[in-house]
Amino acid sequence: MRRFAAVLGVLMLLAQPVRAETFSFVALGDTAYNPAVDYPVYEALIARINKAKPAFSIHVGDTWGALPCTEDQHRSILGWFAKYDHPVVYTPGDNEWADCRKADVLEAYSRFVSGKPTPADLALLLPLRGLDAGMTSAGYDDPLASLGLIRKVFFARPQSVGGKTMPLVRQPDVSAFKDTAENTRWEKGGVVFATLSAPGSSNGFLMQNEARAAEAIARNRANVDWIKATFAEAKARNAKAVVISLQAAMFVDGEGGEFSGKELRGGFEGPYYWLALAIRDLGGRFGKPVLLINGDFHDFIVDRPFMVSQGEVKPPLYGNITRLQVYGAPELKAVRVGVDTDTPWVFSFEPLHD
Repeated sequence: MRRFAAVLGVLMLLAQPVRAETFSFVALGDTAYNPAVDYPVYEALIARINKAKPAFSIHVGDTWGALPCTEDQHRSILGWFAKYDHPVVYTPGDNEWADCRKADVLEAYSRFVSGKPTPADLALLLPLRGLDAGMTSAGYDDPLASLGLIRKVFFARPQSVGGKTMPLVRQPDVSAFKDTAENTRWEKGGVVFATLSAPGSSNGFLMQNEARAAEAIARNRANVDWIKATFAEAKARNAKAVVISLQAAMFVDGEGGEFSGKELRGGFEGPYYWLALAIRDLGGRFGKPVLLINGDFHDFIVDRPFMVSQGEVKPPLYGNITRLQVYGAPELKAVRVGVDTDTPWVFSFEPLHD
């Protein structure tokens, strides 16, 4: 009898639904634009993030403001990431490569924005806004070389950065696209995560520079392929949700018409159209919660920019896609994202700051 009761108890335990794993991660970006002022605040923020004990953090780029894009500078950021006591997944911003300027231009610009430009500064900066300088990309300091440095410093191995690391799937390891090592993917608790190499500043596209244009076209194709692969992986795993992180803010204030709820940055023939289309269509088809994380605009927002109303009778289209835009300098804060796949909404959001 006792044996029967024990077996019955085990069967009852097995029959109870198993609760899904709950966890949290942190999202942040656009950090430390003014080193003298921001670095102490950033260090305190990292300590606050560590105290929250996230499974990992996602940094969506712009790790500095107007600084030279040298290997030493990239490696200094690697040192900052080591201050996190958990894995950090990084996706590059425009300041780290697409907006790289020559050292004298950066110094002049720093004095200009502080309100203390010299006559020599003005003589250097003002022509750079003109037609001739724009057509020759004057003032830039080899952005593509800096992108190569990023791939060398941060993505040489299939793993995150941070005080602890975790394995990542890199796009070149599983696809025909062999350059975009910064496009990564991982899974946690029934959620598929991915990063995209899509910075602000027109997605790195420079129409007047053949090399920059060719790079942007190739990377855009790789990004669209990675979006497709991410949702295919989510479907194969029967994932509960998908998270896609990139630097660029793809939406601005205004009506998006039938395409989206908010206006697409750059328009329907602009640098973000194909990324937005792929996320919108494949995310809508996925049906379960999709979270898009971006930085770039330095303003905390949680919204549903893709959602298009169908009136009072039909449910809205693409309402399952939520967007988190993180804080940015000078407001150095992070966002703790709670993940609970036993809830229909999956994601919750909590600002983190010292």
